[in-house]
Amino acid sequence: MPLYAAPNSVIAWGAETEKPAYDYTRGTVLRVFELDDGASAAFTVVGADGSIAARGTVSRKGGQYTAQVTEGALRDWALEVDGRRSAVQAEGASLSWTA
Repeated sequence: MPLYAAPNSVIAWGAETEKPAYDYTRGTVLRVFELDDGASAAFTVVGADGSIAARGTVSRKGGQYTAQVTEGALRDWALEVDGRRSAVQAEGASLSWTA
């Protein structure tokens, strides 16, 4: 099924494809879509129970992308821009990567 993502948006993509109930904060990939230079976009990861599991922003300055988790936590997470993926961040509230 095709998925349209608006420019200047971030979609939190889960790691599991076989079952709907899993830890949504583990293995998350923040897919960034056409983020303008100097812009930032918010993301939210909703838990299986419907509560906010994590939220934050991704910003861009030139080729540098920085994700900041401001609520909750992500584990084993990464950024993806134009089909290229950053190294996995095991823990931590911030990830910076040059795409």
